[in-house]
Amino acid sequence: MEKINLKLFGEDDLMGQLARGNQSPQQFLYTFYVDYILLELKAHALVEWSWMLLRKFGKGGSIEEEKATREAYQRRTPGTLPRIKDLMSQADRSVWRCDPRQHEAGVTYEEVTRLLHGYVENEVDLNSDGTCRRDCGYYTSSRSQGCFDNKFCSEQPKCAGGVYDCRYVESDMQICQADKNSNRRYEFIQYESGLVHGQKGSCDTWLNRAKSWNRWIFQECSYCVCLCDDQTPQSDRFFNLRPVIADVDNNRVVTGLRFAKSNRIFHLQIQEGELLPLGVINEATLQWKPVDAYTISDEDVKINVDFHMLTYEKRSINLGKVEANNNSVVTGLRFQVVGTHLQLEAQFSRVDFENGKLIEPETTSFWLSGGDDEPRVKLSLNDVQVPTRSSVPSIPYPSDNQYIDFTNTGFNQDAAQTTVPYIDIQEVVSEPMVPLSGIGVYYKGRDGYGGFLAPKIITYDFTPYVEVPTWELLNSKKPE
Repeated sequence: MEKINLKLFGEDDLMGQLARGNQSPQQFLYTFYVDYILLELKAHALVEWSWMLLRKFGKGGSIEEEKATREAYQRRTPGTLPRIKDLMSQADRSVWRCDPRQHEAGVTYEEVTRLLHGYVENEVDLNSDGTCRRDCGYYTSSRSQGCFDNKFCSEQPKCAGGVYDCRYVESDMQICQADKNSNRRYEFIQYESGLVHGQKGSCDTWLNRAKSWNRWIFQECSYCVCLCDDQTPQSDRFFNLRPVIADVDNNRVVTGLRFAKSNRIFHLQIQEGELLPLGVINEATLQWKPVDAYTISDEDVKINVDFHMLTYEKRSINLGKVEANNNSVVTGLRFQVVGTHLQLEAQFSRVDFENGKLIEPETTSFWLSGGDDEPRVKLSLNDVQVPTRSSVPSIPYPSDNQYIDFTNTGFNQDAAQTTVPYIDIQEVVSEPMVPLSGIGVYYKGRDGYGGFLAPKIITYDFTPYVEVPTWELLNSKKPE
């Protein structure tokens, strides 16, 4: 044990430990520090006890041998601990969840449903005059205004919201409509040329034809492929805006996060536990705080107060972390609407680390949000595939000072029938549990796929509490 090879803790190993063991790289190093100190102390105590026992039976070694043993101990620990502390000061403190081995709806992920998806409509039904004087590209923002002559429009559910970003593809198409209980409108669209939007297969539901037609000689009423903002009871598009606070009266702090969907509303749920001295959490007190079980139709529930509704114009969420200094820990969170963006905020409470007590949390707690000082850059998802169809695991994208829009999958890839990103609902906790100095929301995925929106936690910074022991006792007179 004369030398410790700290190359063992390279970036790849730390990231692997992060994914396997639910620890931040710094937390892993801190655990190693504690284990190392205990191991060295136990080993040295055993050696000292052995020398004392040998002396008792008249078989003790020389003074030089005992001195050499103590000097070796003194060389190892002061040389190793500063290196561990230096690594800890540079190590990442975030914890996030890797993709599961198998994606499962309602277990590992949830979806925002029917926010934007592909919708076929004839231009005659996109204006109140019932005319065909424009082309599809004119209708960047419209509504379904009628159903002329009961053509294809009578064979599909009408778009209940806005119709956006229309385009012309071909004049003749066959449309396989999805089952009525599906979150999709169409399974696939096949055009006369053979072009297919979506994954073509046998159509087990309704196969309809939509063909553009002429009015008079020179005026064609074209079928357009658009996006529908379908504001129906089948659309799950709501985010909780109510604050979620740990039981600070009983000295509890936030120790973990997960997204949960209840009554069509997405909540960022917290795990809480009692804080003990030196950053320890009383695991007997750990619990996931129940989400508020309200619905958007409750009499006393108000939009933009209790919940936020995603729409075509308001579907952005800010990415990044919210973090405070090392004298504070996370005790709550909430989403707020800033302009048209959802923004995560965290409540922090001051803490006495050595005693493990929150300091007057009812009066001194404060709220912070991250990244407000710099303009945010959009992380674009264009022409992407359903995320669960990726054959390789997701990787985190840079998130600080960025935002992402909930949008549709690509027309070619999926007939624009799915809202992405998906919401990762796996628990994000550390092992062992520790207090948090920050939380965040980030995006993970692969190029060409819709990816996942997920929470992350930032473990408390234990670097200031890594100390090199003093050696007065070792330099004192040896026991008789």
